[in-house]
Amino acid sequence: MFSVFFGQYLLNQGAIDKEALSKLLDISKKTRVKLGVLAINSGLMTVDNVNKVSQLQQQTDMKFGEIAISEGLLTEPELGILLSVQDSEHLKLSQTLIDQGMMSLEEVEKHLSSYRSAFSLSDEAFEELKEGKARTIIDTYLNFQQDSFADLYKEYITLFYKNVVRFIDSTIHIDHVEVIESRQYDYIIKQDIVGPKRIYTGFGAGSDVLIKIASEYADEAFHSLDDYALDALGEFLNLNNGLYLVNLSDYGVDLSLDIQSISKNHLIESNKVYCIPFYSNFGRFDLLISLNPIV
Repeated sequence: MFSVFFGQYLLNQGAIDKEALSKLLDISKKTRVKLGVLAINSGLMTVDNVNKVSQLQQQTDMKFGEIAISEGLLTEPELGILLSVQDSEHLKLSQTLIDQGMMSLEEVEKHLSSYRSAFSLSDEAFEELKEGKARTIIDTYLNFQQDSFADLYKEYITLFYKNVVRFIDSTIHIDHVEVIESRQYDYIIKQDIVGPKRIYTGFGAGSDVLIKIASEYADEAFHSLDDYALDALGEFLNLNNGLYLVNLSDYGVDLSLDIQSISKNHLIESNKVYCIPFYSNFGRFDLLISLNPIV
């Protein structure tokens, strides 16, 4: 998951293009992270130390870990730790960038450092982000500008994100929250959560993207947005919102759900709706949430 977010950052920075990113992500799925990259990432070795070991490796048939230990740059327990995490997903893109000759080890480390700075990530938050923890991802990317209901929104979006990863697309990534007053979609799937306040929830997209979402969720190949496909989309939102209500009930908050509905060629018009773009491998769809009634 971290590879997707870091890759998008590199794309936004102009370090790689869209075609290269797609290729790199495909290759990275089969990539095994080298011990040198792991050692730097864990803080056990510097870039200079890794380069030194790599140079010595060219002169002998010894393995990287054996040389690092013989040079006093790693201990046996430290090597054991590195070997245990060698299939770490979050470093596979970095390793692929190096293997494909697109960046040096130093350049990758520079971009990782810039990524951390750009999002003001603490050591703890950075580790959680690399582990793919959904709430950390939401906290990192979404800023509700001190909205008093920010925590409510983030709890909901975190759950929605988890369910998209689970049922729709494990490579999903989000972008910064937008505040919109008007936007038109081919279809919007919506459902209100009713309690002390009415929470509008929904998602909108073009027909092609929604067909793919319905197909993934229902595990059935739809070719149009027929009644069965539309039902699948509604069921996905209802599932998510039902789980949200269960989570809130654990804290003594009782809410209920209106029946989900689907609107074609729907134009949102409201004072303020939060729009969170979700980017999948088949296109963009927007999660929409607001405490304001929407006509």
